[in-house]
Amino acid sequence: MIDHEPQNSFNEGNLARTWEKKLRYKERVKPQHKRAPWVRTVLWIGSLWTAAMAASLLAVHVMVMGYKVDQLQSRYTHLQREQQLLAARVASLSSPIALNHEASKMNLTIVSPQKAGNSSPTKSSSQAAISRGSSTHVTWIKLVDQWINQLRGVVVK
Repeated sequence: MIDHEPQNSFNEGNLARTWEKKLRYKERVKPQHKRAPWVRTVLWIGSLWTAAMAASLLAVHVMVMGYKVDQLQSRYTHLQREQQLLAARVASLSSPIALNHEASKMNLTIVSPQKAGNSSPTKSSSQAAISRGSSTHVTWIKLVDQWINQLRGVVVK
């Protein structure tokens, strides 16, 4: 039964509307904090100053690294020249002319070694040294080096 009396405010229609209003999500308005006008200006100037300082620090760092690179390059060229001079000096000291000159100062004569006549031309030098036995001392390092050189010759061809 529907109550249509105006003095009764809780009839079926009003009851549904009141519950709907009570259950509906109410947006709460957050109070907006208005910043003072000088805060924005201070933040803008501070961020600009921070960016300028970062750029300055990066520029100084790049400049310092450039000087270090220049120093390393000049040191590298100096060492290359020194290595070339030392290589030329070693080559001049180990040349046969220099060796003969030093030997003549000590009253010595240099005799070139004679090849063994009985070894066949197809044998390698390591096989010839092994076949000669105890007359020639060949270390295992030389044998491995010769084997690697022979292997390299086969692979490259």
